[in-house]
Amino acid sequence: MAKNISRERLSDLLVDPREDLDFEVKNWLDLQDSNDDKAIFAKAVLAIANHGGGFIALGLVETDLGIIEAQGRPATLDRYSQDLINGIVQNYCDPSFHCAVHIVASPDEALFPMVVVPGGHRVPVRARRAGPHGNIVLNNAIYIRKPGPRSEAPQSAQDWDELLGRCLRNRRDEMFDQIRDLITGAVPQIEHPVEPARLEEWINSCFDRWRLLTQQLPEQVGPRFPHGYYNFAYEIIGERRKISPAQLPEVLRNSVVRHTGWPPFWYPTRDGITPYPIEGSVECWLGGDTQTPAESRDAAHSDFWRINAEGFAFLLRGFQEDGIELQGPRPSPVLPGTVFDITLPVWRIGETLLQAQRLSENLFEGPTTIRFIATYEGLSGRSLTSIDHRRHVWEVRVARQNSITLNTHVDAQAIDTNLPEIVHPLLSPLYALFDFFELSIQLVSEELSRMRAGNY
Repeated sequence: MAKNISRERLSDLLVDPREDLDFEVKNWLDLQDSNDDKAIFAKAVLAIANHGGGFIALGLVETDLGIIEAQGRPATLDRYSQDLINGIVQNYCDPSFHCAVHIVASPDEALFPMVVVPGGHRVPVRARRAGPHGNIVLNNAIYIRKPGPRSEAPQSAQDWDELLGRCLRNRRDEMFDQIRDLITGAVPQIEHPVEPARLEEWINSCFDRWRLLTQQLPEQVGPRFPHGYYNFAYEIIGERRKISPAQLPEVLRNSVVRHTGWPPFWYPTRDGITPYPIEGSVECWLGGDTQTPAESRDAAHSDFWRINAEGFAFLLRGFQEDGIELQGPRPSPVLPGTVFDITLPVWRIGETLLQAQRLSENLFEGPTTIRFIATYEGLSGRSLTSIDHRRHVWEVRVARQNSITLNTHVDAQAIDTNLPEIVHPLLSPLYALFDFFELSIQLVSEELSRMRAGNY
């Protein structure tokens, strides 16, 4: 559920904040005493809920220099309690739902309230009441997120079609979840590889480039991934659209799937980590952040990725488990290279496959096939665990094999509706390395539903 989301995952949103359709910033709204501010907040919640879920960060403002802390920080953050915020949600939203509220530290350790708005609604969420004097929020109005980004009522047939289509998909997913409890269906798989050497050559060239970038760094710093990494790469096979090099950055930005705080192939805009063209591709190396010393960069936030207009993509990332504290009544630090989270691979693979589907829609015409390869390196000696204690691993299960490569072929158009059936067989061999742990389709389905609804 949303209440179980970790603060570390939310803090990812504050590393380089940027408003998006699923992420909105508001200044220090007085949610305790100002009815106008309550209505402003409620409108944002209504729109993000109808978009499919997302996040609202309070205490920030967008300027020409980027998003910074707003003036007027209150002496305490009492006006942002979970009970108070959910009281506003209940007063304004029909059907009502529960929002999780967390106080999250930014990179400079300033604290900000972060509201997690769930998605997955089976009907459009409407305004139960109007704002003060009939302003800001209108009675019975429905709001959605639109490019800008901004929150507005649907204005066109396309707006309504997207909103109602999302609700119908949620109803369908709920039905599919019930069916999956009884039986699992077959996923359209492509049995024969298509030009297999091309993807391997792409992967090798990307690794060569990453090694060149990191060769001047000290051995044990985060961007060198000293304790291991995972690598996702794929090739889209189909009829390509004519995309000029100048158009490619916008296509890539529009292809980011942001269900979690640190999405795959994130396209940053801050100087020092902005993607750049090289060798016919777009390349991004967060490990080369010129504003942060190499010794201070952790592996999980030192992504290296490349995408080109021919439909090849490559992502290299360190393990998030190597820079966290285990949550619980008594949080404890984790030694790097010792644990492997039971849910993170499901989320990361699922989110990357959805990104691949979106990129295929933006780069190609008609039906497409995706050849996908995932590699995990640095597994030996790690034990399977749940870093946020949502899932229980009752026995000690340790991996003795250091690396594994997984691959699949799938119709891109099947990914959205068949994501659990694709992810489950792909990841099962990885989990089996941990003393024959059997990955269940139920776990995969539940975790992907939480990820897509923002209830993680």
